Amino acid sequence: MSKLSIRDLWVILAGYLAAIHMGKLSVVLPILQKDLNLTLTQAGLSLSIVQGAGMLFALSIGAFSEKLGLKRCLILALIIMGLSSLAGPWLDTVALLYFFRFIEGIGFLTISLCAPAILKRISKPETISFKMGLWSSYMGLGISFAVFTIPLLLEYLTWQTIWVILGISCFVIALIIQLFLNIDHSPQTIKSPVPAAQDSLWQIIRITLTHPPIICLAIAFACYTSQWIAVTGFLPSIYVENGLSLKTAGLLVSLVVLANLGGTFGAGMLLQKGWTTQKLLIIGFIGMFITSILTFTTNSWLAFEIQFLSAVLFSMIGGVIPTTILSMTLHYTPHINAAAASVGLLLQCSASAQFFIPLFSAAFVSATHTWASMSIVTSLLCLLGLFVMSLFFKRYAK
Repeated sequence: MSKLSIRDLWVILAGYLAAIHMGKLSVVLPILQKDLNLTLTQAGLSLSIVQGAGMLFALSIGAFSEKLGLKRCLILALIIMGLSSLAGPWLDTVALLYFFRFIEGIGFLTISLCAPAILKRISKPETISFKMGLWSSYMGLGISFAVFTIPLLLEYLTWQTIWVILGISCFVIALIIQLFLNIDHSPQTIKSPVPAAQDSLWQIIRITLTHPPIICLAIAFACYTSQWIAVTGFLPSIYVENGLSLKTAGLLVSLVVLANLGGTFGAGMLLQKGWTTQKLLIIGFIGMFITSILTFTTNSWLAFEIQFLSAVLFSMIGGVIPTTILSMTLHYTPHINAAAASVGLLLQCSASAQFFIPLFSAAFVSATHTWASMSIVTSLLCLLGLFVMSLFFKRYAK
């Protein structure tokens, strides 16, 4: 039996495209800093503002999408993201940049909520870990594609034109999903521990918010995503400051982001082979702790090549975390209709952390005048992630 069908691929492709939209800003950030006179803190806010929608609405949108229809919401999200990207040629002020990145964030959020829930609906239990591994690669593959190709395209096109092309791509994928994705009679992968009658919007939100295993997973997920986004988001600026061209910096950062796929795919395969989730999460957080220190605190005595390799390992080892946590979330969801809401709670915590951590990191680096300060932020997040998951496995693992 094939583990993947063509409808799986269209859903996953929507996630990849959403991640490309997330990664496109960090690539042109050095250009925007000149064009719009952005300070480093404003640049950090421009990276964070896209998470505003998730920070405010992820749980409620997740619950609402189950009621409105996952497919319908996925298509709507692609249209929202496409329209926001088409506004690229008119982004001539900081306010407009913030506004359309926030709207784009709503589209990204909804795709991130609906796609895993759709995959759960259309998958058999024995294939879900593999598909979650493939799905979890969407951030790594999408962002790496953006940071690798956009600097090359900038030699021939303006960044505004590139954003228009990406916007049109959203409409194309939305049309394909409308025509070819059918989830009406798909198999369920889990049984609900809560009676099906309790499926009102408020009931879904309430049982999700009061389910301790999902809360622990959400905090741990935020510890991973916020530091990964902050590190990969600022690496182009760090490398440009060190004298590299934007093209070279984009190539190097794309390799860092692409390395994340090794972790996400690898975790899916290891889970299939019987590795425990506890072991994978310990490896992920300890690995990120060590490699982030090597990446940021050793620039005075360690060769650039070793620092770059450390950044690659940071991304690759950390990649085991999202696959593992997403797979656990689908297992521990409190209600058969609460899968999107459970993922929504993960993304709401994650988005809140992704909003504040890059902004705080930029301000911290500006105050200390050294990028080494980033390692303090990443180390604390790794320690918090380890603590929360230790609590989870002691009290709630089954």
